[in-house]
Amino acid sequence: MEEVEGVRGVRTIVRRALSYSDKVFGLHNQWGRVRDCRPQPQIPTEVFPAVLFLMSLCRLRSFNELEQYIHQPAWQRWLGHRAPSVDEIAYVSERMDLGSLREVLAHLYIRLMRNKVLKPMRGWRVGAVDGHEIGWSYKRCCEKCLTRQIELGEEQRTQYYHRIVVFQLLGEDFRLLLDAELIGNGEDEVAAATRMIRRVLRRFPRSFDILTGDALYARTGLLRLLRRHGKHAVMVLKDERRNLFIDARALFAQQPPQVVEQGPTTSQWWDIEGFTYWPQVLHPVRVIRSLESTRGRERMGKQWVHSVQTHHWTWVTTLSQGEVPTASVVRFGHARWQIENQSFNELVTRWHADHYFHPHPTSILALWLSPSSSPMPSSTASSPGI
Repeated sequence: MEEVEGVRGVRTIVRRALSYSDKVFGLHNQWGRVRDCRPQPQIPTEVFPAVLFLMSLCRLRSFNELEQYIHQPAWQRWLGHRAPSVDEIAYVSERMDLGSLREVLAHLYIRLMRNKVLKPMRGWRVGAVDGHEIGWSYKRCCEKCLTRQIELGEEQRTQYYHRIVVFQLLGEDFRLLLDAELIGNGEDEVAAATRMIRRVLRRFPRSFDILTGDALYARTGLLRLLRRHGKHAVMVLKDERRNLFIDARALFAQQPPQVVEQGPTTSQWWDIEGFTYWPQVLHPVRVIRSLESTRGRERMGKQWVHSVQTHHWTWVTTLSQGEVPTASVVRFGHARWQIENQSFNELVTRWHADHYFHPHPTSILALWLSPSSSPMPSSTASSPGI
């Protein structure tokens, strides 16, 4: 009886999520805008993004698992058309127009803005960029595959894998994936991210004020691009060979820190601006260091003992002290972990994003650009069936 009630509960959740997506976002109408390059399609293109959305919503692990449920009457009624086969889904996913899928995300972004869901973080709209590895194989490869040599015993084999960079909007209580880009073979991650950020700046020029990222993205070319468009950056700084890092650390030793108590965490902040090591940025940069000590308890044997965990953070930013106080920059720097700890980890553990459902670059991006990565009711389904 409990199992039956559980299945019924899951079905109810899925129905509510589908109703929510149509009522609030009008996704069924938006999928009519998606195109593909088939010359004489027998199944309308709009059916396929709907199938991908429903598959992601139900957290299915593969197209083969999808085949077990897609022909159920409830699925057919919701799709409004004959359900495609697994081969048809794979075939069309290779030929989807990614620009039209991005337009669906643009519609979601506009609707969320109008509904006042995308609230700024401390008065600033914050975006984050980061890379993630998905899938690998020793046999299958495509023109976008990255390669590396792996030692297996005494044998060295070529491994093929994909990496993707994503752009997300971050808020106090939301996150929205706005765009994604695959990293090509022989291409730098920052180059792929810059191409994606240029596209975001063209399509959503007011979507963010500040971009935050790992130390990999603390490069003059990217910072100059952001400043030309009136945007700011908060990037991790941890290369001890950089003159900026060395000189900032020396100046921090001469400056008393600002001490802040936040619950069990005691933070010491150092904040110095006016560094001009990157004249190409056309803007002085500011360096902030945060030494954070968090008090807690650990169990050792049969006793609980007090412990203190300490973390060091250093950020470089184009924001001046007059524009944003130290506490806000520290908050923006820590917000970057939402894209790693929450988004990527959640996509891997709940939506199986640690592998690709079909080994084709367009198909991979089509799934990542699916609206299922946008805000939906928090209690989405964990098993299939409507």
